Amino acid sequence: MNSAMSKIINLMKIKKHQQAELEIFTELKKDPQSFDLNKILAMNFISQKKYNLAMASLSKCHEINPNDYDINVNLSHILNKIQDYKTALQYSSAALEINPDKPEVYHSIAHSYLYIPDLQKAELNVLKSIELRGGLDSMEIMNYKDTLNLYTDILYAKGDEDSFRSVCSMLLNKGIHFGDIFRKLLRSDKKAILENHLKTMEKSLRDVEKNQNLVHKNLTKSSIYSCFAEYYQDKNKEVSENYFIKSNKLISDLQRDSIYQRQEFTKSVIKFFKEPAIDKIQEKIPGDLGDGLIFIIGMPRSGTTLTESIIATSEDSVAGGEKVFFSVNCRPIINQYQNGNLKSEALLKLGVAYLELIDIQRKGKRIFIDKMPENYLYYKFIQISLPLAKVINVHRDPWDNAISLFKQNYVNEITYASSFFGIALEYANYEHLMKKWKSETDQNILDVNYQDLVTKTEDTAKEIWDFCKLPGKYEKIRRKEYFAQTASKQQIRKEIYTSSLKKTEFTDYFEDFTKNLEEQRLYWKNN
Repeated sequence: MNSAMSKIINLMKIKKHQQAELEIFTELKKDPQSFDLNKILAMNFISQKKYNLAMASLSKCHEINPNDYDINVNLSHILNKIQDYKTALQYSSAALEINPDKPEVYHSIAHSYLYIPDLQKAELNVLKSIELRGGLDSMEIMNYKDTLNLYTDILYAKGDEDSFRSVCSMLLNKGIHFGDIFRKLLRSDKKAILENHLKTMEKSLRDVEKNQNLVHKNLTKSSIYSCFAEYYQDKNKEVSENYFIKSNKLISDLQRDSIYQRQEFTKSVIKFFKEPAIDKIQEKIPGDLGDGLIFIIGMPRSGTTLTESIIATSEDSVAGGEKVFFSVNCRPIINQYQNGNLKSEALLKLGVAYLELIDIQRKGKRIFIDKMPENYLYYKFIQISLPLAKVINVHRDPWDNAISLFKQNYVNEITYASSFFGIALEYANYEHLMKKWKSETDQNILDVNYQDLVTKTEDTAKEIWDFCKLPGKYEKIRRKEYFAQTASKQQIRKEIYTSSLKKTEFTDYFEDFTKNLEEQRLYWKNN
């Protein structure tokens, strides 16, 4: 290995991704067609979750050598991340032909089938991946927590809760901290959490202090604190809240991006749709796109999953989960616009591309539900590209919503959720955007109040049915069969309850949160 490549790899190991990127581009100027350089550039992008950029580098590698196992399996991995399951399976199939004895490809296939869904194929393939990684009984399998998370999700999606709890207990009994599995088992059966599981976390806290890597240390401690916080919720409110606060403080300390960046992005979205060129583009988009599509938007933890579970009981419907399509495709359009490069023609392709993407999940059903909360940022893109789509805006009491967000162990997914100030800032962004969009059109937006959703479920369901012109009627029993790949995946199968209303936790933060929210509302009013 030459010295330049060694330097790049070492930079990536210590997570200095931008420096690594500069070194790679320097070397690529000398040899643009280098397979190894393009491959390592893709790996660097994947480490930063820059999937569009990684896709471009991997595609170039695939052109150079289409028979490389790693390239095919990583293309499949990224396509799963952006939820293009059909194409992901094509690359998985190619990787399987190249080498049928490696575990990564079976993991990727299982991931695709979980969401299509075909749960039988998902389970067969994840078990093959686990077998090739030493089996469930081995200690080696604990190095592959993403595969174990996938397996337990498949078991839960199947409704095999006995096996789900058994596997979770077995994994925790290995004496290695595994926060995701701890939380899954706790939410499924609190009595299954044993004293030795708590001692494992206490030991992990002591051990991680010896680690010199701040990122690893903070992430591990944050995960453990959030597990303790959930465990003590019903046992000692004060202890639980302190653990939540400590967990979120560690997450906040790792974040380098300003929380005001989302506010600036929101302003750019609004400004983008004031451009005269957008109207000309809109005239070219067929007006019959989007029939049968239902988008559920709102702040995360506002009741979007509950709403989807209700609508999914309708005849001829598919619950598509949280589709990242508009975030993946529209964020680059806005970023380019922020840099002075308006590419509004990209709007022309959005609607058709979305319909093609969901086809493998929709399976000919008329109703398809997309419950990505963050699509409130992209509502205007949806309205223009899929004119017949219906949009349901779920809103919740700001303080109840804030507490629910703060109590989730979000690290990368929802960066603002680790502070009440960050949540207040985003809630004001959300409110302002929805007022803006509704002032322009309210023909395809239905507001649903979370309180009505949990206290007047039947009446609210009827309102949704009438608005969306859904066949059949809401069926309470069928709702419990629904599987959500979100933080609410276990909570949502339980009875609809009202204990999530008028929360009384974190009272020391309430006054500041309310003040910050009002200040941000005033900011938008004046801007």
